[in-house]
Amino acid sequence: MTKEILNRILIVGDAGRGKSTLASKISAKLGIPHYSTDDFYYEVKFSKVRNRPESIEKIKEIFKNDKWIIEGTTKHLIDPGLHSADKIIHLRYKSILTQWIFLIKRYFQRENETIGGLYKLMRHVLYKKYHLGHRKGKPTPTEIIDPHKHKVATLSSFKEIDEFINSL
Repeated sequence: MTKEILNRILIVGDAGRGKSTLASKISAKLGIPHYSTDDFYYEVKFSKVRNRPESIEKIKEIFKNDKWIIEGTTKHLIDPGLHSADKIIHLRYKSILTQWIFLIKRYFQRENETIGGLYKLMRHVLYKKYHLGHRKGKPTPTEIIDPHKHKVATLSSFKEIDEFINSL
């Protein structure tokens, strides 16, 4: 059996699941540059949001390249790459409790995290998971990638993630 050639990889999934870490590992293994949608979404990281048309144009320039790895969940930034991606990796937590535990651990490991930011992220996760508040009526990552399910790999455990990386 021949190995699947992956030059354009889109990584989506739950907050705190390890999208950036996975993108970095795949990038190192395959020698493909990786980007975060946060780099296009924010003009100043986590504080000043870039205007939408500008952020879309900037990321579309990356999607035109032959090789890229892009990770993130911002719908208007991943949409342009869904069709051209060779593989879409969907990282999921098995439960919201597991996700919250990882977010709390991440809070203690990162210097730039704040307790207010952690609270907002945990609330965002709750709203997103149960379609509450401002998330009500917005598509989930699963719904966004569903039309492309023929090229989606859903990974829910560290074992599955490691097996995927080793298969490259």
